[in-house]
Amino acid sequence: MSVPKSPRSTDIAAVQILAIGDPREELRVLGMAGFGHATDFTERLSACRRLGADVRFLDALERGEPVVVHHRKPVIMADPAWAPLHGIMGQPEWDSFVSMPLVMRGTMLGVINAYYVPGDDPGPGSLAFLEAMADHAAVAIHTARLLDRTRSQAQLDERRRLARDLHDSVVQQLFSMRMQATALRAQADRPDPDPARICGGAEELGELAESALADLRRLIFELRPLDLAERGLVDAVTSHAASLRARTGLAVEVCAPADLGCELPIVAEEDLYRIVCEALHNVVKHAHATAVVIRFCPTPDGGVAVEVVDDGRGPDGAPEEAAGTRLGLVSMRERTQRWGGHLTAGPHPDGGWTVRAAIPGARLGTAPEVSGV
Repeated sequence: MSVPKSPRSTDIAAVQILAIGDPREELRVLGMAGFGHATDFTERLSACRRLGADVRFLDALERGEPVVVHHRKPVIMADPAWAPLHGIMGQPEWDSFVSMPLVMRGTMLGVINAYYVPGDDPGPGSLAFLEAMADHAAVAIHTARLLDRTRSQAQLDERRRLARDLHDSVVQQLFSMRMQATALRAQADRPDPDPARICGGAEELGELAESALADLRRLIFELRPLDLAERGLVDAVTSHAASLRARTGLAVEVCAPADLGCELPIVAEEDLYRIVCEALHNVVKHAHATAVVIRFCPTPDGGVAVEVVDDGRGPDGAPEEAAGTRLGLVSMRERTQRWGGHLTAGPHPDGGWTVRAAIPGARLGTAPEVSGV
């Protein structure tokens, strides 16, 4: 997190933005400037706390009020309890100190610590500036945590769906295999076993095993589509489409330009992959379609858009079918919005249903993830 420039920030020699879950636990540095190379700051601060150092920003965290301490640096540099941080805290020229709490909707999220150059004690204008920066930082941290929570919920929903699929397909097929094996054993133990019935039962058992293996491979692939890293998004979707085609008989076509130019982070590609899988799951379960087309295309900002178009009836079936589709759309929309993209879903002019997800590419980084410590 970079420190914004402002006329009122010129008297600040160094600054830190710290996130926290519990004032007595470890902190996480979200942003730091003015202290040079200080990657081990949190470890050194922990050592100071163990030595009994008077850490004043803890007062800001506990009280929810700004803490202003004049002539703070000489005190720290003379205190042996602060020795682990003397090398870092002694680098910039500073004197006074302000810790401004980061609060969002009554929840304490962290602090901004500002270290002022000698002779420039923090006045009302500086405090107002820090308070405004704290408000912006609190909104950013709160939003990142909500997005992280949303991602965790989406992953939980995905695991639950896969667990249902595992029960509905592989578990039931394994049960059928056990029953078939028992019947074969009973037939073989008869005084006059029928070879034709034994052969037929063995063939049926082999078909059940082949089907269960295919479903199990599909579920394992959905748990972590390794092909995304090795082969790319389009090939991974093509592989999933082929598996779906073989399993359900649904005609699935994947269309993509020869050079899609997909340069999204792997986690963004995985979200797009999950969106396609969820859309196809809805087609199979609710749309009563016979064919579906998956189209990839680049977006003007360097991102990727994907459409899933089927020839079914849409989500206007039984109430439970419509509810299932709506839940799937919520998950898909959350995955898209996590990357600043958008998702649309609705009837196609030629009949059927279309789901379209687009994720921008410009200035796209990894998904926000901030954890309290």
